[in-house]
Amino acid sequence: MKYKVLILTNPLNHEGGVVNYYNLFFKHFKSDAVALKHASIGSRAYLFYYPTIKRFLYPFYFVFDLFIYALRLFFDRKIKIVQVSPSLIPVPLIRDGVLVIIAKILGKKVIVFYRGWKLPVYEKIKSKVCLKKVFNYVFQNNTNQIVLASAFKEDLIKLNPKKSKDVFVTTTAIDKSLIKTPEDRGDSEIIRVMFLGRVEDLKGIEELIDAVILLNKAEELKHFTFSIVGHEARQGYIDELKKKLTAYDISESQLKFLGRVDGEDKYKLYIKHDVYVLPSYTEGCPNSVLEALASGLFSITTPVGALNDIITEHNGILIPLKDSDSIKNALIRVKNDRALLERGKDICKVALDQFDIVRICQNFENIYTALLTKK
Repeated sequence: MKYKVLILTNPLNHEGGVVNYYNLFFKHFKSDAVALKHASIGSRAYLFYYPTIKRFLYPFYFVFDLFIYALRLFFDRKIKIVQVSPSLIPVPLIRDGVLVIIAKILGKKVIVFYRGWKLPVYEKIKSKVCLKKVFNYVFQNNTNQIVLASAFKEDLIKLNPKKSKDVFVTTTAIDKSLIKTPEDRGDSEIIRVMFLGRVEDLKGIEELIDAVILLNKAEELKHFTFSIVGHEARQGYIDELKKKLTAYDISESQLKFLGRVDGEDKYKLYIKHDVYVLPSYTEGCPNSVLEALASGLFSITTPVGALNDIITEHNGILIPLKDSDSIKNALIRVKNDRALLERGKDICKVALDQFDIVRICQNFENIYTALLTKK
């Protein structure tokens, strides 16, 4: 008889890395002992561009989802494990904290898979005795925890040193079958740079735009082209960025906004570039960086979340947060040291092995089976 693991996330047609990860996870997870089930919790995808309406309707959806969830746990005795995936942000913590408490009351084992880590929130929990006690009681007492970076594990252990053996580090994942073979650069002198993510300030897009302007001022922009891939966080934001570029005489042939690109087209796009840039302010373990590495791109990122573990001297350059000069200097370094771009096949090989979804699923199956046999 297969026991069930109930995984709660936003609806699987939603936007974002968490949903993309779980769609991949559900597709590739195979086990003779464990069956995965999904339950929706949180806002609906159709409200993505209507934040005011979303905030109004969110409590109603939450109460409805909570009711269905409690009934499901009560009547389906095969559900032995509940897995939640909060970010370290107040609303997700409160939402998933309620889910965890209900699961414990109904005798279920709990896995907390932290998908994002906001340092200011962590510091507040750490510094406030009351918040620390509540967090430890809800999320660390009688749970297994999974994080996306070694630094996050260290943070959790600081809150509760006794929980060190129950905190596991993993990464997000890639589907090797989707990755395209990196293209031969040939004799091209132009370095093709790519950004992929939500087009918003938190992803460092404004610093990247400023770095392009700095390259232009230094008469270095002629050595590069830029592709900005992704949907804007708010309507009109990309138009604002375009106006800024136009003011500095930067043409669309030098920097293009390609909008959202999905599926096979996304993977084809990766291999038409040489360098991936993600100057984000905060991350868990962004899928886009793993996909870029697996596609052979040399990567320039900030040392946030798991990127501090993933980016090495071999596959990329780590730069400070909110620092356009550092982005510019890293790109010029790549231009001056073309050997960095010749590492593509080696970068690809390591990433395909390290971040393969099949390997990640096997690790999770081991966690599930160990938890099921634990008394």
